[in-house]
Amino acid sequence: MAKSSTRRVTIFINGKEVEASVKQIRSEMNKLVNEQNRIVIGSDE
Repeated sequence: MAKSSTRRVTIFINGKEVEASVKQIRSEMNKLVNEQNRIVIGSDE
């Protein structure tokens, strides 16, 4: 019989751990993209 194994992946977006659901990951990615779009190139941010 095959041995059972457990695999775990932790996803961090913008320094925050997100839930393992596609909806939550997409939401966090959209927040990050929107934040990056508001940043002025060459600013201190």
